[in-house]
Amino acid sequence: MRRRAKLSRRIGGGADDIGAVRGVTVRPDDLVNGLGRLGDMAHTEDDWQPLLQRLRSGPMFEKWHWLQYNFSPHHYREPYFARVTLDALLACDRAMSGFADDMLGRLERIGGRDRNLDDYEQIKQWLGELLVVHHFVTYPWTSPVTFDHEPVADGSKQNPEMTVNAPSFRLGIEVKTPDLRALGERRKSADWQLLDRMPGMRESLSGDVALPQDNPIKDFLRSADSKFAGFRADDPTFRSVLIIVWDDFINEPLSALLSPSSGLLTPNSFDKLSDGSRRTYPNVDALVLLRHQHQFVEGMANRPPLDQRDSFLDYGRPGAFPFNALVACPDGQPLGEALVTALHTVPPHPTLGAEYIPAETVMWI
Repeated sequence: MRRRAKLSRRIGGGADDIGAVRGVTVRPDDLVNGLGRLGDMAHTEDDWQPLLQRLRSGPMFEKWHWLQYNFSPHHYREPYFARVTLDALLACDRAMSGFADDMLGRLERIGGRDRNLDDYEQIKQWLGELLVVHHFVTYPWTSPVTFDHEPVADGSKQNPEMTVNAPSFRLGIEVKTPDLRALGERRKSADWQLLDRMPGMRESLSGDVALPQDNPIKDFLRSADSKFAGFRADDPTFRSVLIIVWDDFINEPLSALLSPSSGLLTPNSFDKLSDGSRRTYPNVDALVLLRHQHQFVEGMANRPPLDQRDSFLDYGRPGAFPFNALVACPDGQPLGEALVTALHTVPPHPTLGAEYIPAETVMWI
């Protein structure tokens, strides 16, 4: 059992934090001088101008949009959020031509409803994809690589976010950034939070009990397994990773995956076939869990990143806190040392902290 205080450090997602999107709460020069490492950017303001002009002449400025302030022309310097985002888009576009235009087209369509929180969540999902894609296209691969954005396998209409293609491997990457609003509210209101489906546990607890949020993880696994199936059928050496962008409490998805009582990757998985046997995910080789959604909230509000991150689009480096967790799928294939290294992850272990241990319950105090 874990005990957690309800008054923890800010993890984002509340109405007060979201409202700060409308104004800069930190000086741009502070970000330039270290908090966001803007001085290390690969592109200049002149490079960004075509993207800015495209946004400013399109739907984002014809209707209400969460990010209209951040991309507004009425700034002496582009806000921190705009500069980091545009730089990442250009880096990805250099690796996959047309990426920036496609992503901006999707972003500018997420709007039109004044302060609508569903739109805000969609923007976080958009940022989750950009975060992951940017990491892989800027990673220093040791062999020549190319990248495909949203490729489709023969005979399939489904596509993962991207593939990394090298002479010796092809890696498929799927990204999921779930809407955690309801879960966040339950963390605040519940006396207890269940993290797995241990028989009799709910009945043994008094007070308000929040149920485990393992069904979304199940759906992500099923979806990724289906998307990767065609690629694996075409190429048995194809490798795959499902990356889930969570918030600070990644013991929740870890428990959904690895809890001995009901974890999806254990013999006692709650995801059963009609004959009662465990459903397997043979086309998913590994999962990566990122503690990152709160960084998007900080970034959209033009606030510096939390913990050991250089910006809200910093995927994370080896040894930097918070650690990215790697969970191998027992039904898939081994990734190999080179691919594991590229993921910038560590296997979950008690020495990393309480959030890296599967558990049954949390007691909120």
